Amino acid sequence: MAGCADYKRPMYRVVATDVELDAAMPALELASTVALDTEFHPERTYRPRLLLVQLCVSGLPPLILDPLGGLTLRRLGPVLAQARLVVHGGVWDLRLLADHAGLVPRVVSDTQLVAAFAGLGWPRRLQDLLSIVLGAELDKGCTLSDWSRRPLSRAQLEYAAADVSLLAELDTALRKRVHALGNDAWLAAAEAEHVAEALAPVQPQRAWERVPGAHLLDDAARGTLRALAAWREDHACQHDVPLHQLVSDSALLDLARRRPRSADEMRENRRLPASVWKTHATPLLRMLAESAAPTPALPRGARADVLRAAARAAAASRGMSGDLLLRDCEIDYILTGSAGPSWRLAALGPEFLGFLDGNRVLDCHGALVNR
Repeated sequence: MAGCADYKRPMYRVVATDVELDAAMPALELASTVALDTEFHPERTYRPRLLLVQLCVSGLPPLILDPLGGLTLRRLGPVLAQARLVVHGGVWDLRLLADHAGLVPRVVSDTQLVAAFAGLGWPRRLQDLLSIVLGAELDKGCTLSDWSRRPLSRAQLEYAAADVSLLAELDTALRKRVHALGNDAWLAAAEAEHVAEALAPVQPQRAWERVPGAHLLDDAARGTLRALAAWREDHACQHDVPLHQLVSDSALLDLARRRPRSADEMRENRRLPASVWKTHATPLLRMLAESAAPTPALPRGARADVLRAAARAAAASRGMSGDLLLRDCEIDYILTGSAGPSWRLAALGPEFLGFLDGNRVLDCHGALVNR
């Protein structure tokens, strides 16, 4: 294990030109495993702006690639696709490298996901996992710094290098824990799904699924939310603005619940930007009216909470995360009686399936016991 002092101030190489990238390519081409991270700004655009790419091959100083210096990142895609990539919370890392470098990864290990199958919870911060598993301390002081500024400070470069310098070692240690718990097969299924979802094209008609609290709405309100979220996704993409800047998730939920019938009623939500009800009131009100037909409602709220509690109890006994395994879509399938074979339900095991069948109950300590 690298010492904490070495980890806080790792060596690194900045790669800002194609000539410098040429010098780094042989090591990348020979690497079987590459740790990967990116720095980006998601605040002002629909797709985050890629500002740095960090790569680390075991035994070598991390590489810090600067795409703002005219670097040809397209050359990286095929090379990185040959290696096993290690990321942490890497959905946007993969998406941005797919966009900018044409990356179609072969194998990806996300340490945040691996930790969920190693009995360490979901989602866990990188600094927490490094401290728990490797005893290394990570300085996150530059998390919110301006990565578009040039030149980058020494502190920023050290921070960027530190994010990848121990990722591969952390991944190895976590996987030993996963294996000891017997969760290898479930992790493999989760990893395949994780990469597929990260690289899948945006589907506006499914944008409502990413709105926190959507599962608490009745069927009529969820139909309205589906239409509103699709509109927000399309409009934000066309005008390159962040989703939350156009309409926040909470405002979207409020519109779906209330279904206002005029611009004045829309204005009752003080968090709805004036530009929305001034400029887009007509199409939004039409959507709200067209999706307002009543349909039978499912009492999702309390029942969903009970299912989550049962999933946490079943998963914890096997060193996994119930919150990761039982997503909102699985809850919907269960509550509507349409649940089919699923690796997620299988991973939760016979205890949870027994709960669904009514053969087990949650006791006052949150454990699943025989009825």
